[in-house]
Amino acid sequence: MPPAVKFLIGLVAVLLMGWVHHGPLGNGEALVGQLEAQARAAVVASEVPGVDVRLGRDPLSRHATLSGPANDYQREGMGEFPGLNDRIRAIEGISGVRWANPPPVASPAATKGNS
Repeated sequence: MPPAVKFLIGLVAVLLMGWVHHGPLGNGEALVGQLEAQARAAVVASEVPGVDVRLGRDPLSRHATLSGPANDYQREGMGEFPGLNDRIRAIEGISGVRWANPPPVASPAATKGNS
């Protein structure tokens, strides 16, 4: 048998095993569920109320999507104080973080009163 055919047979076998492991056996869903639980625990520990975090389910994704009324400081942090983005990115296995909604903007009337 030519080496190229052996290589292709091996490649197909490995891809099939990976698909079975993460698909029908449910290990991919379990991994995403575990990462989502860790991300939610990190949000709760940050004590920012009203923020929710979800990971993609269809298709499965390790990318976290946050939503809620967090301001820029709560999202990005400052100096030694990590924001929600940094806390979620620190979880091993999370591939990225994005927000579903823009940060709330202070009204111009509120900023004029502080001048």
